[in-house]
Amino acid sequence: MIMDRVFRKYQRTPFDPDHCTRCGVCLSQCPVMRLPEARAKKEIESLIRCLEDPDGASASTREVLRACTSCFACNLICPEDCRPANLFLDLWHRAYQKQGMPERARWFLPHSRPNFRTYVLDRLPPDDQDAVRAWASLEPAETIFYPGCNLVTTPYLTFSHIFDGLPIRGGLDYCCGEMYFRMGAYDLVEQTARKCTEYFKRLQAKTVYLQCTAGLNMFTNILPQFGGDFSGIQFLAFMKYLHEKLASGTWPIVKRFDGKTVAVQDSCHARIYEPDFHEWPRKVLAMLGFRVVEAPCHGALALCCGIASGFSHESGYHQLDLIAGQRACVRNLRAARPDVVAVYCSGCLEMMSVSRYVARLGSPVYHILELVQEAIGESPPRRHRQVAFNFLIGTLRNQRGGKRRFTPPPVE
Repeated sequence: MIMDRVFRKYQRTPFDPDHCTRCGVCLSQCPVMRLPEARAKKEIESLIRCLEDPDGASASTREVLRACTSCFACNLICPEDCRPANLFLDLWHRAYQKQGMPERARWFLPHSRPNFRTYVLDRLPPDDQDAVRAWASLEPAETIFYPGCNLVTTPYLTFSHIFDGLPIRGGLDYCCGEMYFRMGAYDLVEQTARKCTEYFKRLQAKTVYLQCTAGLNMFTNILPQFGGDFSGIQFLAFMKYLHEKLASGTWPIVKRFDGKTVAVQDSCHARIYEPDFHEWPRKVLAMLGFRVVEAPCHGALALCCGIASGFSHESGYHQLDLIAGQRACVRNLRAARPDVVAVYCSGCLEMMSVSRYVARLGSPVYHILELVQEAIGESPPRRHRQVAFNFLIGTLRNQRGGKRRFTPPPVE
């Protein structure tokens, strides 16, 4: 039986063991694990016991703790609103506080230097690097476009007149902390919230557009619960801005994709940002002439592109976990047999582009910004394969492993 899903924003409230009936639905209908009902019931009971005895997890429960991608689907599924995703984050947070992080996680942390993003940035073409340097400006502006960390590594996506009149401000130093949040590193999220508060105050920003759904959710719903103060600022979805401009005819569509099918790789944050947010990219694609074909896991039950398979404390961005998550995502999308795969998160673009090296998707991957640019008569540069190659090579060359653990420095 498939449970009804209820839209629920993240609340920084502990898991509620008193109201949990131990039905196991959160784990049996988890899009990642899909445990048999009997085991799901056993494992949720075991996870709850871990609240009292964090070191008492069985081998099978440690597997469950490692497999979670903190996608929050279980919070929407739980019939009693007990917040099982918060249980995972809290248990990871305890382990992180007690043991530190695996050394291999250092290469992926937002404020580590160097990291997987800085490696890519150092190898961008000159016009991309010029754009990133310009975005680092602290010149005040009331209305801005905030690129987020992943778009900073694919700046060519903004080389279009659809960004005319929108100053772009942002950089890796002003990350929203999404990865820290989904790893359960609460102290680092609190530090990020303070830093971002000061950043937007310095910019004197009042209206901030974001294409990144993770950033939208972090600034709107999550960072304020960790001490962020963004009063007086509107964080708006650039996806809706795209739809408005196309629908109004401000950007006439001169190239249509009639007869083409598209599968959408959904952002994990779309399910907890606002109700049915994942419908907006589908509306835009339909306006361009595409027929959307859905993968088995999509929308509120979408699979992560693969990066979140490394978020758990035990994984710590283990390469095998990342590859396994990527392959699961590719299998899911392949089932739809689309002509094209569209993403609306630049991080998903990078991960899905890596798939050509570790899995066989078989369909070309486009960011929705590229498809809109093509539709209005532009010729967007296609550089994601080189970005993905540098992402992969940088990780293989520089990510250190071993049993050593570390405590990340403060976010300053």
